[in-house]
Amino acid sequence: SSLPNPINTTHDLLLAEEVSSHTNPLPQSPHRALNLGSSRRYQTHIEPCYGKEAVRIHQLKNVPILCSGTILGTKTGMHLFLTVLVEEFVQNNQRGPMCQSPSTTDQWTMNHLHYTGRFGYPHQTKTFPWGTGAVLTMGKPCVDSSVGDKKEKKGHSQIDLVEFDSNGMILNRYELESSPMRIALTLHQWDSCWGWMGRWLRSIGGCLWEWRGWRMKSMCIGSSVIEILTGMGWTVDNGQQQLL
Repeated sequence: SSLPNPINTTHDLLLAEEVSSHTNPLPQSPHRALNLGSSRRYQTHIEPCYGKEAVRIHQLKNVPILCSGTILGTKTGMHLFLTVLVEEFVQNNQRGPMCQSPSTTDQWTMNHLHYTGRFGYPHQTKTFPWGTGAVLTMGKPCVDSSVGDKKEKKGHSQIDLVEFDSNGMILNRYELESSPMRIALTLHQWDSCWGWMGRWLRSIGGCLWEWRGWRMKSMCIGSSVIEILTGMGWTVDNGQQQLL
């Protein structure tokens, strides 16, 4: 497994990488991945507040973007992460409109704080590469920016970076076959794959949680998938495979 044993880990904070140049399954198509220094969104949201000298975008051209939707850690790590992030937003709110939401957002502020060492000692903070770990971020892999009209969002629902096993389960590409994380246990940003996600869920009897107003509707996985998960040693209460 790519993640450290929670019983004896020396890491207090685990941050999830999005697909980047070093984890792109299609290196011949570099546009299918995105590094932080190449992100116009990062530059647009961070430089006006912190300044070019503090951001140093040219030094970030080879580092992965971190996903703000997946933060894992010990009690110490999570307390540190939330304290630093909240305090940064409090301070930014006093610095003027260019540092306030929505000019600055959680993801880009979090990336800036991580790469400037604000979340603690480097040996206690670890990032896990895309295609490993308990959460697989699907957003960028399911979107090909070179396809169709960007305004009409025709580049969504790509499937060429997604790997399936013989049972139709979505896999972590860079986990070993023996790893309990080989099957991606949680899919994040799956809505970027909506063109085929519904059919895939029906094909495996999957579980989809969706907010409709104030009510949550769900569709849950069948017995075959429960057998797979329980065979891996997981306890399944009601057959839920999470999609966030």
